[in-house]
Amino acid sequence: MTINAIILAAGKSSSFAPFTYERPKGLFRVKNEILIERQINQLIEAGIKDIYIVVGYMKEKFFYLEQKYPQVKLLVNNNFGAKGNLYSLYVAREYLCDTYVSYADYYFAINPFIEDYKERTLAKGTNRSCHACVYRKGKFNEFSVYQSDANVITRVDLGGRDQMAMTGYAYFNESFSKRLVEFLNSEINEFRVSSLFWEEFFERHIKDLTLYVKEYKADEVLEFNSIEDLRQFDSDFLLNVDSTIISNIVNHFGCNPNEIVDISVINAGLTNVSFVFTLNGVKYVYRHPGGNADNLINRQTEIFSQMKAVELGIDSSVIHVDKTGWKLSYFVNNLSPVDFVKYPWQKKKCFEFLHQIHSVTPDETVKTFDIMKEGKRLIGLACSTKGDLFVEFKEILDKLDKVDAYLKKDSEKNGFTWILSHGDVYEPNFLATEDGQLYLIDWEYSGINDPAHDINSILARYYFTDEQIDEYYREYFGRELTELEYRHFYAQLPISSFYWFCWGLYKGSVGDDDGFFMLQAYRNIMRFIDKAIAMFEK
Repeated sequence: MTINAIILAAGKSSSFAPFTYERPKGLFRVKNEILIERQINQLIEAGIKDIYIVVGYMKEKFFYLEQKYPQVKLLVNNNFGAKGNLYSLYVAREYLCDTYVSYADYYFAINPFIEDYKERTLAKGTNRSCHACVYRKGKFNEFSVYQSDANVITRVDLGGRDQMAMTGYAYFNESFSKRLVEFLNSEINEFRVSSLFWEEFFERHIKDLTLYVKEYKADEVLEFNSIEDLRQFDSDFLLNVDSTIISNIVNHFGCNPNEIVDISVINAGLTNVSFVFTLNGVKYVYRHPGGNADNLINRQTEIFSQMKAVELGIDSSVIHVDKTGWKLSYFVNNLSPVDFVKYPWQKKKCFEFLHQIHSVTPDETVKTFDIMKEGKRLIGLACSTKGDLFVEFKEILDKLDKVDAYLKKDSEKNGFTWILSHGDVYEPNFLATEDGQLYLIDWEYSGINDPAHDINSILARYYFTDEQIDEYYREYFGRELTELEYRHFYAQLPISSFYWFCWGLYKGSVGDDDGFFMLQAYRNIMRFIDKAIAMFEK
């Protein structure tokens, strides 16, 4: 009897951000061992000669394993972002026979495979398909199981209380694997099936697939659900994590890594990941740039704008902004997004912030942020996965180019001088404290820009009536607009809408969240573009 193993290692493990922005969780060093290497070594020690690892997120980080271990072969799941681990199992389906199926990020304190392998290869009648389970006291979020008197799993639920939970690994015998592959092949393309966990898929076919409970002690099979959870097991984790993020914090404060405590992700955002930590009793926020951020952001410009915002009191929380994109700030308690409708004074204060930054004289490090050029650049990047968008949106682009030319000529002729702009103005980037202090955050899209772009960035991402748009312009100016001012600001609105539409196209093309406003930005292009042309051609 020959038994092989499949290790599922394609997922991102978002709960372990920010460290999973640097490497997959399965490659974390725990108790001075790489998690997946420890598991590979345990399988080899048990006698397993063929180990298949399904990779996806940061797959290149795992490539070295094939050179280090002759027993290892990598399989690639390129759909890891949109699919569940069932799809990873589907990728490896041709290797399912007598097979151990495990996850890369488990820590087996004992080697569970040695005795199990001996039982299956040396004794008759023990080759039953099973799933490792532990008894969980209290409420838990793993897959819970119900079992018969013969220890056959009769039901699987997500979450449970005071009962057995699936953990660690499963063993499929040949007949189980054959039946499972039949179900996979016939159903994988059905609606939402590929997004399932394989345990959920098993539950769908539980009458046709028999799994037994194989019980372990809770301290024999370990899964870490958070950074602090992992640190309780390995107090030196941060000392050995080989993290640029931790190094940045340590180098800035001159502290020991183990002094950094209470790490908690607050935003795995559209462009960055941010987390809170405590050092010497003080809470801070660390922002780490996402993998595609450099396609969107000029860091030197961000640094200049951000530090001017600190100097002007527009964002007093910032401690340091690095040219590589990471940022340190003080944690401010009880922050909440502004509400311009409910609290008109907040809108007024925010417009005061804009006027302050618009009056700043930029230096030579500040980039000119030409919205049309930047939007087209993002479309070009998005074409790699979305097809020829320049052809698809040619009619719209031609009209926008016409408006852009009118606006630039108007700027030159009528004195609408380009100014230092925040570039990403909308309500979520204004934050308020309970005592009425306001902050304008996120200066990554700043640059020298058309004076209308900041106010229009608010209007571009939501639906506003014409009356509301006029009101925003009047409140921004503090007076009625001249005819030339109104034409310029109103005609620039579809251009700002275009940029945020392109931003969404690009983010979607790389598998990220394309933002709630992408469709509305498109609608605003279509709503305002012909009006803008008419204003210049009347």
